Amino acid sequence: MKLAKSFLFGAAVALALGSAYAADKQAKPKDNEPGFTNLDKNKDGYLSRAEAAADADVAKNFKQIDKDHDGKISRTEYLEHKGKKDLSTLGNKVKGGVDKLTSKSKESSSTGSTTEKSADKP
Repeated sequence: MKLAKSFLFGAAVALALGSAYAADKQAKPKDNEPGFTNLDKNKDGYLSRAEAAADADVAKNFKQIDKDHDGKISRTEYLEHKGKKDLSTLGNKVKGGVDKLTSKSKESSSTGSTTEKSADKP
């Protein structure tokens, strides 16, 4: 029985991760970010404040993203910022999925829906 519960929990976690991935892939267009290449209008490999204005998150955090304080954001600085944001978002999605599955598991076990037979009884 423990093996079955472990298997079911593992399958549930895999399902939660898959659901988080699918939800991320089906994000609304307003959630889609333009990406560094699209923001870099003059194709010089850096984002100026004017170019960064097209992405509200980058514009808002420009000073923090510009690690070397040269007044422009390199692709590396941009990706580092967006990577941290993506990891945080993914972590929250996975945690939410696991929390839902855990609560569903607790609900089903509290309803007494087990049909396990004792080894002592025929």
